[in-house]
Amino acid sequence: MMVLGGYTFVLNPLDSVPMVNKAKRANAIDTLGGVAYFSWGTFQGGQVVPLKWNKCPTAQFNQLKTLFEADAQVVWNPEDGSTYNVEIMSLAGDYHLSAGAGAAYRKNVEMKLLIMSKV
Repeated sequence: MMVLGGYTFVLNPLDSVPMVNKAKRANAIDTLGGVAYFSWGTFQGGQVVPLKWNKCPTAQFNQLKTLFEADAQVVWNPEDGSTYNVEIMSLAGDYHLSAGAGAAYRKNVEMKLLIMSKV
């Protein structure tokens, strides 16, 4: 299970979690006699990773909300062999009362993480 800020997810996001790949930071500028090219190498920082759940237990949503409201950088382990320092940019979901004996839950939950650096 994924871990965010010391909290181990009860339910992982949908299977479509994007991979965090390095992106090249570069720019080209036209000059009088040609072009100047500047490259600062590859980085993982600055990428936004969306995590989505169709249905999320209320207890898990509340834990994620606590981390979001703390407004602090946390460590994220996506279970891909890497660990990242991230900021939680947003967290949203619809509240849904269960029609029966089940507990209330959140629907259509989306959380966006901003990769700050690799640990």
